Amino acid sequence: MPIEDIVVLHGLFESSIETLTEASTGIVWIRDFFLPHSPQSRILTYDYDRRALLRPGTGIVDPLLSLATTFLGELVAERAWTRAFNRPIIFICHGFGGLLLKRALALSHSRLGKSTERLRSIYVSTYAILFVGTPHQGIPKSALRFAHDPKLAGLSQFMISLLVGSEMLNEVADQFMPIMKQYRVFNFWEELESEIGDTTTYVVDRDSAAPHWADAEQCGIRATHLGMLKFRTAGASAYTVVREAVTRYIVSAPTTIEARWVNEQKFLDAEHRRQAEEILKPQFEFGSTMDKDAEHRLEFYLVSHCSSNHFTGRKQQAQELKEKFGRLLTSSDQRLRGEHKIVVIHGLGGSGKTQFCLRYAEENRANYWGVFWIDASTRENAEFGFSKLGEVAGKGSSFLAGKHWLSQCHKPWLLVIDNADDPEMEISDFFPVDGSGHILVTSRNPSAKLYATAGEFRFRGMDPEEGIKLLLNSAYTQNRSSDQDEQQEQLARSLGAELGYLALALSQAGATIRRNIYTLEQYLRVYLGYRDRLLPKSMSISINDTNTITTWEIPFQKIERHLSVKHKDAVDLMHLLAFLHFDGIHESIFRSTAANSVDGDITGVVYPDIILSSLQRTEVAQARLRQALGVLTDHSLIDFDQDAQSYCQHPVVHRWARDRLDQQEQLASLNCTVGLLARSISPYLEASGRKFRRSLVPHMESCLQKLENLTPSFPRTVGSANSIERFAWVYAECGLWKKAKSLQERLIKFRTRYLGKKHEDTIRATYSLGQTYWNLFDLKSTIEEQRRVIAARRWIWPSWFALYVNPPWMPDFIRYYTALSDLTLALWLAGMRDTSKVIGIRASTGLFKLLGPEDPITLNAMFNLARTLLHLREWDRAHDLLIPVLRKRKRLFGLNHPDTLMTRNELGVLYCEQRKHLAIAERLVTNVLQARKVVLGEEHAYTLWSVNDLSKVLCERGRGAEAVKMLEDIIPVVARTLGDEHVGMTMTKGNLAKAYVTSGRWVKAEQILAQILKSTPTDHPDWVRTISGYIYVQMQLQQWRDAEKNCMHALELIRRRKMLAKENPRAIVIVEQLAHIYLATDRSVESKALIAEPQDSDDIAKPDQFESTRCSRQFKLYTPTSAVEQAEMYAICANWGFRGCDFLTGNHVSAVASPN
Repeated sequence: MPIEDIVVLHGLFESSIETLTEASTGIVWIRDFFLPHSPQSRILTYDYDRRALLRPGTGIVDPLLSLATTFLGELVAERAWTRAFNRPIIFICHGFGGLLLKRALALSHSRLGKSTERLRSIYVSTYAILFVGTPHQGIPKSALRFAHDPKLAGLSQFMISLLVGSEMLNEVADQFMPIMKQYRVFNFWEELESEIGDTTTYVVDRDSAAPHWADAEQCGIRATHLGMLKFRTAGASAYTVVREAVTRYIVSAPTTIEARWVNEQKFLDAEHRRQAEEILKPQFEFGSTMDKDAEHRLEFYLVSHCSSNHFTGRKQQAQELKEKFGRLLTSSDQRLRGEHKIVVIHGLGGSGKTQFCLRYAEENRANYWGVFWIDASTRENAEFGFSKLGEVAGKGSSFLAGKHWLSQCHKPWLLVIDNADDPEMEISDFFPVDGSGHILVTSRNPSAKLYATAGEFRFRGMDPEEGIKLLLNSAYTQNRSSDQDEQQEQLARSLGAELGYLALALSQAGATIRRNIYTLEQYLRVYLGYRDRLLPKSMSISINDTNTITTWEIPFQKIERHLSVKHKDAVDLMHLLAFLHFDGIHESIFRSTAANSVDGDITGVVYPDIILSSLQRTEVAQARLRQALGVLTDHSLIDFDQDAQSYCQHPVVHRWARDRLDQQEQLASLNCTVGLLARSISPYLEASGRKFRRSLVPHMESCLQKLENLTPSFPRTVGSANSIERFAWVYAECGLWKKAKSLQERLIKFRTRYLGKKHEDTIRATYSLGQTYWNLFDLKSTIEEQRRVIAARRWIWPSWFALYVNPPWMPDFIRYYTALSDLTLALWLAGMRDTSKVIGIRASTGLFKLLGPEDPITLNAMFNLARTLLHLREWDRAHDLLIPVLRKRKRLFGLNHPDTLMTRNELGVLYCEQRKHLAIAERLVTNVLQARKVVLGEEHAYTLWSVNDLSKVLCERGRGAEAVKMLEDIIPVVARTLGDEHVGMTMTKGNLAKAYVTSGRWVKAEQILAQILKSTPTDHPDWVRTISGYIYVQMQLQQWRDAEKNCMHALELIRRRKMLAKENPRAIVIVEQLAHIYLATDRSVESKALIAEPQDSDDIAKPDQFESTRCSRQFKLYTPTSAVEQAEMYAICANWGFRGCDFLTGNHVSAVASPN
């Protein structure tokens, strides 16, 4: 009686007997050589209709699954009938037979139900597999000729699915790999190429036939693909290897399989118990709680487009998705809150993932408080999407603000993260930390399913009946007769199978038929021909997209063959759209290009006629543009979203439109697209166009990515540099400072090399980079860039007359003074306030003279100077500047303009520092804070700045507890938005320490100040204030030794580095603190040596870190009162490269300070 079964599965090009038979001798080796050697073995061969797999248009939906199901059922029946149910199995599989077996074993493994678990017997009983020339990773395109039959219209969809990288192969591998460790595996590869026509090739190369699997044996066979299992003699080397392996497996199989069946019975018993328990669990109905909870009605629906009218099917998956998400949480379910429920939908491009999510969102929107859509095609786009959420929520237009808003929201929301295809991108970075969220992720990357917490779907083709319905509905808008229905459904079934029942391909094929480009009867033949011609082309599009792109190639080539102007324009537009982002393409891009053409062409690009026409800014030009867009829309190459009033493309089409061009064509179209976007950006950056410019960010990002791929050293021309500059302006305007910085650094490097560092364009770019560094709070780099601008400005004059009047050592023109004003601001924040004051006077004086007191540039310089004077404790002079600036900004810009808000806020801080008009100060800063929350967002840096300033006012008014609460609330926000090392965090912690002191929480204050001292350089002016405050707290805690040590350290640094003059109030405070320490520790003699008249211990001098000490006015207006002071100011000028410092006279400054 046999003790094991040996089952042989053949490949695609021969039957089982043909596979095993050596043609010249007629020897069937397994019968003639092996069976006599191993009479206890039973040999089974299995044949299937291989020719049906090679014929296109058969209508078979998933031929591999269909074959695997039939094979599994027949093999189980055969073994049960012969009472060999538990007998060990050894498989020998040639070519495609190996893929068939892998799918059958995965299917067998999945059968756990009572009625189907008998099919698991094949999974349990299989001991070893010999894969002979099996294309585990696919076959090359050259091998397709092996299956070519001139009698057929083309290759079948099944043959295409065997190509390297296909979704079918990936799916088979994913299903087989988890169970492969159960088996002994031996992979064989062919060592001789096969002749195909006039060429030779490996049908299955070594990498595909013998992947690097752990514990799998490998060996080559010196034969062609079809000759691998044909042995002429028993002494053939290949036969010896096969015989030895099979014999070895026969010996060890029985014991292993017997033990496996014992474990299988235990597993099935446990599985039956689990299934019974699952049935008894209470089931929650989706949305039942929400329908009764009025507080959760929909407030936000931020989805950029709607689902297609032709979308149909996927109803079962939609119901399953509801079940996976389960019951929605309400405000009473706080104890149930935990990780989000994340469902991942992955699969082929064009399988309907995005449309499915759109339809789900539309049908279930009433069950959510908010529905949000994020395009994750790139990391930058995803972060930009969250920044828009933050802006809508009033939290600030930053990625972290939007993400944190969802994290803190405990009402149920749905977040769709679409097109997360990049395998290098960490998708979890876009999951809010907390909240009551349902998250849907769509991806072409199968590995994305690892992020799922509530389940996953793998989308391939649609259900055949649903797919046929979609195809016919897309193709025919009128009612059809029953006879037509039957005939058309049969044709649609054949076409649908070749299209893989992919929703996108079906919809596009239907659109082509509806527009009478081809009939349904003609389409399959035409389609197969186009597909066969596309396959050999070297394109970066995945083989899985071949079906979809073929359906677009058919109508597009039809458009290309037309000679009319509108069809030529449509082709040119398609090439440009391929480099924009695939979504949110507004006609205003072209209209703005026309509007800004008055500035001249700054891009140096040769545009197609359709773009040149739009520059005419006429109704005829606009009609021509719409006609071209209409051609593309009519052929479904682009879609028009009526709600969003914008055009879009499917990502697969977007890639196809780009990759069908050769590299030179791509570069030309890309340069045109970059120039198009640049020309749509006004050089004046008007506030009215801010929303439009923000919408350009994804398009700019798309172009920059392609530039990085095609020309990594961009920019390479003056025109492209001009375009990149405008991109940087928009990034900076949107707060994307790091992106702006990257482009500006490239720009300056290029212009310095080709134009020179003193060229006006180079200086302008350097100025912009300085502004960007300022917003990144990189003060050192800011000052360096601004000094370069100032140095260059001295050598560039508006005219030759200006050079004659103002030589380089005495520049006197607007741009020079504007650069000085910017430097004033940077020096102020960097703590170099004496220098900031001198340069600020120079800037304010010059601008006042040249532009007058009403010009916004002059007002800006006056404000920067006033802020510096405030921190130098010259409060009256700061007040004399702030009042006229505030009046004029309110009149020019309005009450809530950012510049006006800045002035109002600074005036409130000034009153606080003076410790007078505190009620007015509180009202000023509070109003600014509320306005900034509305205008800028709750988490914007300037909003957080106002919170800090309000805390100072509250402390001065004795309301320290309120200040503490306010500052403790924003510490996490500052950490999240600015970072722990940011100057804003230092400022916030310093004010929190002050609030702790005001409320008597000395230990907390000491801890905070100790942290600040560690991060503040000792040469920074604020270090003296901080160490003074730290000493004051230590004195209150009676830590006399530590306080004395810090006093001595501070005074030594002040003396050695000459940081402060002896009469400076801050230095005096530290001396007084040391004197009181001596008194408190009974060292009155030492105290008298410091202060002639010691004060009582209750009157310890408080540093200005906590209580402002009034300081006497040292100067009258800005005129130096002594030769020493004038010499110091001249020294500062010389150090910063200024000469001829007669601007220090008081006349001009008096005019600047005039309240009128």
